[in-house]
Amino acid sequence: MPEPAVVTPRGELDLAAIASLDAAVRSALAAAGTPPRLVIDLSDVSVLHPVVLGVLLDARRSCRRRDGAMALVVTTSEVAVTLATTDVEALFEVTPGLPQAMAQVSRC
Repeated sequence: MPEPAVVTPRGELDLAAIASLDAAVRSALAAAGTPPRLVIDLSDVSVLHPVVLGVLLDARRSCRRRDGAMALVVTTSEVAVTLATTDVEALFEVTPGLPQAMAQVSRC
């Protein structure tokens, strides 16, 4: 079974970053195989603007629609707070590190 696809955005994920994040996620999903297994590593993200959550939710939907799995790596309080205050945290498999995320989606 192939390794899960990993997307590792960096810096501020805001309105200006949506197009590049979306392209990276779509590319990773295309390469992820069937069922898709995707990890989005947000460890190096300093700001996660709520407007970007649509890209993450679309990726989750795409994975689930094809019986796949997706996990987020969240290591900063800024990103964790955004997920919690927008009430989407429970929709994602959130892990504290890349090894845990890889293991989580590999169980699919």
